[in-house]
Amino acid sequence: MYWNSFSDIGESLGALFGLTWSTLPTLISLAVYVFTALGLYTLAQRRGLRHPWLAWIPVANVWILGSLSDQFRYVVRGQVRSKRKVLLTLNIISAVMGVVMVVAIIVAVIRWVFSFQAGASETAIMNSIMGSVMGVLALCLPWAGVAIASAVLSYMALYDIYTSCDPANNTVYLVLSILFGFTQAIFLFLCRNRDDGMPPRRDDQPQYRQPAQEPWQQDTNGTNYL
Repeated sequence: MYWNSFSDIGESLGALFGLTWSTLPTLISLAVYVFTALGLYTLAQRRGLRHPWLAWIPVANVWILGSLSDQFRYVVRGQVRSKRKVLLTLNIISAVMGVVMVVAIIVAVIRWVFSFQAGASETAIMNSIMGSVMGVLALCLPWAGVAIASAVLSYMALYDIYTSCDPANNTVYLVLSILFGFTQAIFLFLCRNRDDGMPPRRDDQPQYRQPAQEPWQQDTNGTNYL
């Protein structure tokens, strides 16, 4: 009787342990998403960017990432950049290509199943498999190129954000964000209320406001924010 009780306890603990390990990646991913979105949202809201809620929308959240970088470049260095537009375009292209690849793989699997059921020859089946593999690879190469370009530009934007928040540690933050992706969420969350690298605010301008027009249509007086 005691043995059965210990056995039941062991099985319960094993099931609990297995459930924890199976859900842990999901919980970590959710935490990273929430901390990243909250950090970007708070920064965008505090610095007067329009539509800060985009920080919570997958794919579209890079608009806020790029906007914060463009804002820093314009206000602090007088440079007009469009990282927000390029990042959003790259993210949309990457998402569309990802969907196309998934559809292509599903279609390929369905074709293989029907080929087996139809009793096709091994040569015909192999030709079909090779054709599908080559088609997926043809999509993978440009997709990888878009993903790499998006990652490089994202890290450039992230460096600007770190510099605007905590210039003394911007390089350390960036390196750790590249080596350990989840740390990006932590640093954005910790920096969300800091402006150490931004110009001081005027008494009559408690918040940095995003101009209604593009920066080249504004007077460059060092206070306009994108």
